[in-house]
Order: sequence, then structure tokens, then C-alpha cells
Amino acid sequence: MGKADLQKRSKKVRSSDYACQFREIDSPVHRIGAGWKLLLGMAFCAAAISVREPWSVGVVVLIGAVYYFAARLTLWDLWRDVRFFLIQMALIIGLYLFKHGMAGLWPGTRTSIQIVLFFVPGIVFLRTTQTSQLMRGLRKIMPYRLAFLIFICFRFVPVFARDIREIAMAQRIRGARLSPRELLNPRSWRDLFHCLMIPLIIRALKTADEASLSAEARGFGLRPERTYYDPEGVRIQNTEVRSQNTEVRSQNTEVRMKRQKTERKQHSEAT
Repeated sequence: MGKADLQKRSKKVRSSDYACQFREIDSPVHRIGAGWKLLLGMAFCAAAISVREPWSVGVVVLIGAVYYFAARLTLWDLWRDVRFFLIQMALIIGLYLFKHGMAGLWPGTRTSIQIVLFFVPGIVFLRTTQTSQLMRGLRKIMPYRLAFLIFICFRFVPVFARDIREIAMAQRIRGARLSPRELLNPRSWRDLFHCLMIPLIIRALKTADEASLSAEARGFGLRPERTYYDPEGVRIQNTEVRSQNTEVRSQNTEVRMKRQKTERKQHSEAT
């Protein structure tokens, strides 16, 4: 296998650069409306919280896996999305074991799995929903200012996930103990707070200020209603325009043929 084939295969497998990144592909989940995905997500979150027995947890895990991979997401996407939860899973299980002994193994494992399952619908929502689709779905049930706030909360999740990766890489180069193995040691949690969480909070505040200034500069909130860019609508309009142009060309061709026929007839009568 050549180098180009290896790069192509690697690019195909590693389809995401960071967690919760939107993937513009065709899948059954992509074709579901934003409102329906929100309803399905709330139902799934309720199920994830309510399960207690091992068999019911397994059923919810299976449903979540089917829902995730029905969006044509890969195992690499799954790793990108849930790897941050592995640390909290280890911490929760460790705390349950410390408090209850081996009797706390299943409650700790169940709680950790429930936390991951609770976030799965939101991850799939971000991965499969365009901005315009989200805003069109939300504006039907709430004012557009509130819809814009919810949209910002959803859309900036992958941005902050990318920021976490960039900050962690930069701080690890400077010697901070932020690798997954090092974070299992409680002595490394000080670096986690000082070298990762504080810079992330500062960057989040800066991003929020820039987003508010950008919205204000574009006149957000000046009108009671607003419009949204609709790629599907633009494609439909382009198709309609092309069909109309085709009809106009065919009509022009018919008129030209009739004119030529009339001219030939007049020429034959004159001769």
C-alpha cells in the first residue's frame, strides 16, 4: 500500500479534528429535524438517568451506540467525543471504591456510564445539525433572542473542546503534567487547575465578549424578526431558476424556428 493510500485511509478514519465537530455527510440522523432531535435527546437523557439495573443500563448503552453510529460517525469520532469523560469515570469509580469498598464498584460504574450517556444526544446533535437548521427549529417554539442564546451554548461546545486541546498541548510543552496517565495522580490536579482550567476560563470570557460585540455590530436585536441562511432553500431556488432558464431557452428556440420558417415561406412566395 502506497503512502498516498495510507494518508487517504488515515484521513477517512480520522474524520474529526476535535470533539463535537459538525460533519457534513448524509445519514438518517442528519435528515431528522432539529426539533425532533431535541425531543429524542431529552427522552434519551431521561432514560439514561432513570436506569438502575445492569441489563437496563446495557439496553440504554446499546440504543445510544445505535443512535451515534446511525449518524455515520466513526470510532475515531467517538474517541474524540468521550475521551474527556474517561478521567471523570476513573475519579468517580475511585471515590466510590474508597467510600464503599468493592460494594461501590457497580454504583460508581453505573454513575459514570450515566454521565456519559447523558451527553451523547448533545454530542450527536452538534455533530449532525447545521446552524441554520438549529435556528429554524428553535424559532418555532421560542423568541429568536432566546433561541440565539441556546444556539451559542450548543455551538461553542466544540470550540471550547478545541481550545482545551490547544491549551493542553501548549502547557504540556512547558512541562505541565496534563497527560491522561499523569492526571490519574492527584498531585497533578494542581496543574490541571492552574494550567488548563484558568486559561480556559479566560479564553471563554474573551470569546463571549467577542461574540457579543460581533452580534451587536451586525444589528442583532434591532428588529422583532430575523432571517436565516438556508442552504437547502438556496439549492431549491437554484434548481427552480435553472428549470426556468431551460424553459426560456426552449421557448426562444421555438420562436426562432417559427421565425425562420416564416422567413423561408416569405422568400419562397417572393421568388
